[in-house]
Amino acid sequence: MSAYKHAVLLPSSCASILYMKLHRWHTFFLLFYIVAAWVAYASLSSLNLLGTWIPFSDAVLITLAIFRLIRLFSYDVITQFIRDWFAGAEPTSLRGTLATLINCPWCTGLWFSLFIVFAYFLTPIAWYAIAVLAFSAAASFLQLFANLIGWGAEVKKREAQSIPLPR
Repeated sequence: MSAYKHAVLLPSSCASILYMKLHRWHTFFLLFYIVAAWVAYASLSSLNLLGTWIPFSDAVLITLAIFRLIRLFSYDVITQFIRDWFAGAEPTSLRGTLATLINCPWCTGLWFSLFIVFAYFLTPIAWYAIAVLAFSAAASFLQLFANLIGWGAEVKKREAQSIPLPR
């Protein structure tokens, strides 16, 4: 069965129009991203701020900062109001595309990666935000690890006491 189930139900010309309409805004944002990446690169290059490498420790902190931004905007409760602005939007509309972008961790990851790496090379002030986000991400991992240990201990305790686990 085709991945595009609607193509089976519609005549090919209608399916082509629907496919093109559905991806018009996606294509726009893809091209916008490419232009933004090129402008960022050209700006850093013209200012002689473009480094040839990123130290491993910096790459780890940048990765953690990007992870935290992805988690913050795609999943966390505190930014639910932003995701709610786009909820229920027509999938082929601009709002629908923005809803797709903000709810897709891979999509937001690309955008935040561009922003964070640009800021990293542009100004040392960005290090404060990168450090805060990275430490927050590391703390999140520690909290998840502590929860995992706690849940495992709770299961072992209930098994030892022969208390049935909730299903």
